[in-house]
Amino acid sequence: MKRLLLALACGTTVAAAAPDVEWRLYLASIAAANGGLRTHETSVTRRWLDEAPVTHRGWEWRYLDRLADLSLRSQAAHAGAITSLAVSADGQWLATSSLDKTVKVWDARSGAPAATLEGHGATTWTPAFRPGTTELATFGSDGTVRVWSWREAREIRRFERVGNGMGALAWSPDGALLAAASWTFVKDRGVVGWIHVWEAATGAVRLETEYGVKPITTIAFRPDGQQVVVGTWDGWIGAFAPTGDGRPAFEITLPMDDSYPALQGVAFSPDGALFAATAKDGLARVYHSADGRLARTLTGHARWANAAAFGITGAWVATASSDETIRLWDARTGRPLRVLHGHTASVNAIAVTPDGTRMISGAADGTLRWWDAALADISATTWRHDAGNVYGIDMAPSGSRIVTAGWGGRLTMWDGDTGRQVWQKPVHETSANAVAFSPDGTRLISGGNDGRLQVTSAATGEVVATWEHVTDGRAAGIAWSRDGRYVFAPSSRPHGKLWNAATGTVHHTITGTKGEIYDVAFSPDSRRVAVAWTSGDIRVVDVATGADAFALSGHEGAVYAVAWHPDGSLVATGGADRMIRVWDASTGRLLRTMSGHTELVYSLDFSPDGQRLVSASTDQTVRLWVPASGDATLTLPFASQVYGAQFTRDGRRLAVLPMDDTVVMLDGSSKR
Repeated sequence: MKRLLLALACGTTVAAAAPDVEWRLYLASIAAANGGLRTHETSVTRRWLDEAPVTHRGWEWRYLDRLADLSLRSQAAHAGAITSLAVSADGQWLATSSLDKTVKVWDARSGAPAATLEGHGATTWTPAFRPGTTELATFGSDGTVRVWSWREAREIRRFERVGNGMGALAWSPDGALLAAASWTFVKDRGVVGWIHVWEAATGAVRLETEYGVKPITTIAFRPDGQQVVVGTWDGWIGAFAPTGDGRPAFEITLPMDDSYPALQGVAFSPDGALFAATAKDGLARVYHSADGRLARTLTGHARWANAAAFGITGAWVATASSDETIRLWDARTGRPLRVLHGHTASVNAIAVTPDGTRMISGAADGTLRWWDAALADISATTWRHDAGNVYGIDMAPSGSRIVTAGWGGRLTMWDGDTGRQVWQKPVHETSANAVAFSPDGTRLISGGNDGRLQVTSAATGEVVATWEHVTDGRAAGIAWSRDGRYVFAPSSRPHGKLWNAATGTVHHTITGTKGEIYDVAFSPDSRRVAVAWTSGDIRVVDVATGADAFALSGHEGAVYAVAWHPDGSLVATGGADRMIRVWDASTGRLLRTMSGHTELVYSLDFSPDGQRLVSASTDQTVRLWVPASGDATLTLPFASQVYGAQFTRDGRRLAVLPMDDTVVMLDGSSKR
């Protein structure tokens, strides 16, 4: 009550405090949303993103919001959990089975309902379209397998007493055989797994055999029709001839340890050379179908791995999990490609459309989601610099091109939207350390460990001039003034030179006491340049006279990064003392110190709107800060040290340079 009376009596005080309370709620919401995303609790992530006050939503909110749902669209499909799904061979139809005892058929493109099949007295499993027909087979926990003419919702054939519970179905590629995996409970024996294969035309039994002492939960035909593979909750995988004697061609037995590798799904690659098996231990294992030899193990899911589907080229495989995610993997190497969030319940099923353009998934909350299969191609977001590590980056003024400098002395020009290499040239004899665009986008200036300061055509990568060649190499800091008149670059230690960009002559030489110049940044009006030395010195220099405007003192040890706020009001610096300092750019007065990194700060960059500052560190993180308050809004971990991070010209994306031969593009554009 006292607090309420105080609030009423002191309205101005409460009004002043309200924005701070709202801002703290925003920071807490972002931290909770980021934590939810890391632990794959998508519903938690979305709830906290919704809680974040709208007025404060910045780059980090848009980035997390995008990652929290990468699907194209979603729809409610069943009143109960979706247990499985299948896409017809022509890609036109989608069938789903469910805990609600129905099987439904949908237009696979639009999601419009086409048919509902009712009749099973219990949960339905693994609907399967018969190739080349309008028939659909369904399995029910009522112990029956039914074949339908699904357009009329008319039952054509029924197989009774196939099993006691869950099961699985698969048609042979030519549609001549229907295979079922199931189980029964036998008195005095317990659970017994069963495999059945019938002739589609007559219903005659071609194979009936026991297999295992736990339910057989998954079955798949190899694309050539010569092999059928099953997986059981015993942790057994068996390969059979579909019309053979019931003896497995090979058998894989997974150790039944604490992880419990009960099989959940099996899927073949398009060429039939490999199959993926998903299990309750959270692992997906890829095997050679010829002999069952393990090719690779896919590790990453936090809970059961329920299903798998290969892309139509076989280059990648998708796995669906009870941890609410879909993961995409390189099928040849097992390298993880991407984690897809969007579902807010266990993802039980996944399929790739026959044209290879879409993935469709089904979840325990009865929802379906459609995904762009192009998400498996990470070349647009992870650019592999085949020359080695990337040390420098800059954006073209138009935003359509991005240039990087890296190991081997190569400069690489990229298409900023697609990640395609436009050209790559060996401009330096040893590592290229820094590169910058001219403001008109026609030229590049770069420096390398060979000591050369090279001017290059941005269109072709051809060297058009060498302005200087020093003997002690050249550090990373190179900058082109906004007005296009000057270039600042380190020279022989501890000196730097301000070059006339039109003539290639030296305008001023800036002399330090010791160390080397590691980073530089021009003010937005091009009148001053901030210069940072590894000695810890930072000086703001007047471009016209070459004289010091003032020095910035406060860092302990080398300063590796300097950045100027877009409106010219602030300068940010970072270095070996792990601190980021923000200074008044007109007076040199220290405004605030920001801590959080546990190792040296290698780079800094302001967003184009000036609302955020990004830092990169050898502590394997990139961090986002609010320069006005000094608050950190988001920490992004990487698997290696991070050499740099820079906003694109439109501020939508972040280009990150981890020490792993890649440029990683992070998209901060929300779908909402």
